[in-house]
Amino acid sequence: MRPPQPLPPRRHRRVVSIACAFAAAVVATTAARADDALPSRLDLADAERLFLERGLDLLIAQASAEAAEGDVDAAGAHPNPGVDLSVTYTPPLKRDAIYSGIQSNVPSSLWGFGVGVTDNAALSDQLFGKHGLRVEVAQRALAAARFGVGEAKRVGLGQLRQGYVAAVLAGLDAASAKESLDTYDEQLELNQKRYDEGAINGLDLSRATQADLEARQTLDQAESGRRQAMAALLFLLGVRGATPTVTLATPIDYRPLATLEGATPSSLQDSALANRTDVKQANAALEQASAQVKQARRSRAPDVALSLGYAEQCSGSSCSSEPAVTAGVAGNVPLFYRQRGEIKRAESNAKLAERALDKTKAQVLADVTQAFAAYEAAKSQVERMEGKLLEQAKVSRDLAQHMYQRGAASFIDFMDAQRAYVASRLEYHQDLAGYWNAVFQLEQATGTTLR
Repeated sequence: MRPPQPLPPRRHRRVVSIACAFAAAVVATTAARADDALPSRLDLADAERLFLERGLDLLIAQASAEAAEGDVDAAGAHPNPGVDLSVTYTPPLKRDAIYSGIQSNVPSSLWGFGVGVTDNAALSDQLFGKHGLRVEVAQRALAAARFGVGEAKRVGLGQLRQGYVAAVLAGLDAASAKESLDTYDEQLELNQKRYDEGAINGLDLSRATQADLEARQTLDQAESGRRQAMAALLFLLGVRGATPTVTLATPIDYRPLATLEGATPSSLQDSALANRTDVKQANAALEQASAQVKQARRSRAPDVALSLGYAEQCSGSSCSSEPAVTAGVAGNVPLFYRQRGEIKRAESNAKLAERALDKTKAQVLADVTQAFAAYEAAKSQVERMEGKLLEQAKVSRDLAQHMYQRGAASFIDFMDAQRAYVASRLEYHQDLAGYWNAVFQLEQATGTTLR
């Protein structure tokens, strides 16, 4: 058997390149799957933790804050000193060739050198306070960016919690649709048997068949809604690859909140104004705009650059005994333009920031009022549903089914009771979702945790 022949150099390089590309793709795919890894059972606390780790909006806000940190470093830097080096050369000059009749010796050539240093207005930058104002403006912008991270966290967590509730609600609706289909399947089987025995006519069998098909349609729609809700939830969790199979472990059962007992819109508004990150962000933006006004006014002071130089000339035999030392000041004279446009723009921006703060505070008050009203309404609806309405619908459905199976009620009576029961279950699920959405909206509106 012949030993394997080595690949030609070009083919060998091609094979190596393909293998490296395949390995890189495998590593990238593995990393993406690791990033998308979720627990098989996901409760709300785990979902919140995952969002804080890899939520896309939160990561974008954090990157903006990091950029603002770089701006602070740049604003605090001092100008680098400037250095000027020069060399001069004076060639020998024959004066008799220029001035006729004058005899002179030919002098030797002259060499000269000079060195100068300037502070590039670093000293005046400190004396006039421009450096400190630049740093203050950058620090205010950094504070606003960091509050922006907190705002992205507040809003993102609110969206995540409501998305979690929507996914749980879609799962409950799918389960109710499956339960309803099982009931209709059972009834259709019974009606088929009774029709074969001649106990019912074909109209009742047709109605049972139609009801069974409608229940299958409802189940398909509920399953589609469940998958869409899960996809929206996983997007908020930063899943970038294929949708994993996840079971949501936190129910949306009704639980009254002790923290809201005796709460009023006024008390919640005070808490919101103290804790909302958008209020803090707007306040930081106002402070930044105020610092920019001072910076614009201070910019009327000229940038004065100090310089110091040394120069000397030498001939072939000796150097000058009197070196030249120079000192200078350079800068612009604020005679014709005194930064009026920049100052006016900065003052206008400060007024805009002040109005934005007032609008944000007004929005906080409106958010709290609306969220608290929604919470009280949702709480009453859930308690009413759990009190009598849901149980009464189930009793009516069971009674109608029992009477129809004994021949004491018509199939239409059973179908009406079944539809009323299913509608009550769906309404109950909607009320539960509305209750928890109102709770999460109230948390988002106040910037606190109420559970």
